[in-house]
Amino acid sequence: MITIIGCNKGGAAKTTTAINVAIGLAIRGEEVCLVDADVQRSASRWYAEREQAQILPTITLIEKRDNISQTLKSLDQKYAHVIVDVAGRNSRELITGGTVAHQIIAPHQCSQLDLDTLIELQQQLQSMKDLNPELKVYCYQSMATTNPILRGNERVEFLEFVKVFEDLIPLNSVACYRKVYRDVMSEGKSVLETCNENAKTEVTSLLDEVF
Repeated sequence: MITIIGCNKGGAAKTTTAINVAIGLAIRGEEVCLVDADVQRSASRWYAEREQAQILPTITLIEKRDNISQTLKSLDQKYAHVIVDVAGRNSRELITGGTVAHQIIAPHQCSQLDLDTLIELQQQLQSMKDLNPELKVYCYQSMATTNPILRGNERVEFLEFVKVFEDLIPLNSVACYRKVYRDVMSEGKSVLETCNENAKTEVTSLLDEVF
């Protein structure tokens, strides 16, 4: 299965989501390939730290830019899951990958700047689905507030905005803004390999809902 983690806005926790999903699936015994298709190479740097620390379970990482469709199709024959981290912009990698992917997880914060990019994403999806009509696209609320007073209203606002886009399926799972997500990046780990139960529950919820 090919899963792209992508959207048209930087800072929406795409790489964070990709590495946690990849390791979460590996912990469940799946063969996983993580594709770093972002020129910033954040996933590759994280992977280098994991390799150096010899942390188990292991996954495969490759880097690929530009037209990634044929590479993804080839990897799909070798791995149970191909997780693709693309740049936070209207990228060739997102467009070409979307023509062969089984699903896209599109992380977005509940901010006007993030949600405005859904208009562009909807237009892109129409072109992708001309070639890949079975493509599923999930909108994933990321970096949500942990404040219990504000969280309910923020969630309502997020869902109200997303529901006008017919090709986007809003996920029940939500990832909050937690320091642990940043801390583990420099250690080559996933939050599933920490003692932070709240973050672990968020990732597990996403895995159960989408996979």
